[in-house]
Amino acid sequence: MLTIKKHALKMGALALAMGITFAACSDDDDNPTPAPGRTKEYKLSKSATDATQVGTITLSENADSSVNLAITLKASAKDIKHPFYLIGGNVASPVTDTLIRDTLAGNGAEATKVIWNKIKTVVVNGSTRKFNFDSALKINAFAKVRYSATKDSTIAIGNILKSVAQ
Repeated sequence: MLTIKKHALKMGALALAMGITFAACSDDDDNPTPAPGRTKEYKLSKSATDATQVGTITLSENADSSVNLAITLKASAKDIKHPFYLIGGNVASPVTDTLIRDTLAGNGAEATKVIWNKIKTVVVNGSTRKFNFDSALKINAFAKVRYSATKDSTIAIGNILKSVAQ
């Protein structure tokens, strides 16, 4: 009888230890943090009516939760500064808000320009706000690239960020 009690006591202690071990290893997380390194790529087409892909806009997340945004054209004209714009709205219904206006230096081949590099904050109406990958995805915008400042010919266009879902 004493042997059975000792055996039952050992089994109970073992079950208790295993229960504590498994409870401590629980992967329940009430507030999961997304893994850094997320990337989204958006297609730039030749025109609103020609879906031939001529470039991309890439949104990427860094380990410190900052974000990058880069534009790449598969082909560019040598020694030409291609104006590009990020405009509010989408290709079908743009608004008058120009979010970013810059140029992409053509080199006669594939050309890339980093638009945002390790952005963590933005200033909106005079207030600094935290900015991350999820914040960027909420922007309703599209990208447009022209041949040059003197030639009003669109060479790439496409919905990006939130506008892709619309």
